[in-house]
Amino acid sequence: MDWSEAERSRLETALNESDVVGVRLEPSGDVDILLHVLSLPPSGPLPRDGRRVLRLTSAHELRFLLRADRVGEQLADQQAIPLADLAAVEAFFASLVWGGSIYGWRFFDDPELTADWPAEPSLTVRPRGATPGDHTFYWFNECGAADGEATVGYCLEGTVTFRDVQVLDALGNELPIETFITDGIRHWDALFARDERLSPEAQQAAQRDAPKWRAWAEGSHGTPGST
Repeated sequence: MDWSEAERSRLETALNESDVVGVRLEPSGDVDILLHVLSLPPSGPLPRDGRRVLRLTSAHELRFLLRADRVGEQLADQQAIPLADLAAVEAFFASLVWGGSIYGWRFFDDPELTADWPAEPSLTVRPRGATPGDHTFYWFNECGAADGEATVGYCLEGTVTFRDVQVLDALGNELPIETFITDGIRHWDALFARDERLSPEAQQAAQRDAPKWRAWAEGSHGTPGST
């Protein structure tokens, strides 16, 4: 990918309000971020399948920070909740009863995004033999997990230091990065233009029975197309 400031900004626009629902370290050393994204084709209705994989190649480091997110309390004041390993991260994703979307329009190469992190996060993973990457991706999931009859709020954040980026569909087919970016930007342009394809009724129809990524704790560690 062309990592000019303009192209980075376009990619971030395409990723805005995506749902991060999983993080997978591949044997190749790449990291796959499982997403549900917002996109709009040049014509026709909203796509039914919003699943995408943001593949961050040659990952050097993954960091995770899990904190309680309590109403009326500052997130920065909360202690890091330890995560034993990547399996524990997967198990946490699988336990969620709801999750939010990433927002803020800035996700790459900005150290200020983790300025409130403690010195020791919940988990740090450095793949063996990895060399320092050129870029960093920041993501978060404001979410809730069941605790008996109550739902407890959390914020799970993460960073991945990597070399370059690719995008795959739910079947594992690589998508041209420009197509992914353009379809994402088109969604936002259409939203601001009040395009009828993004009416509440159209969005509800597209979301009805839309395929979702299966929770990894159920054992779907195979192809990205598992639902």
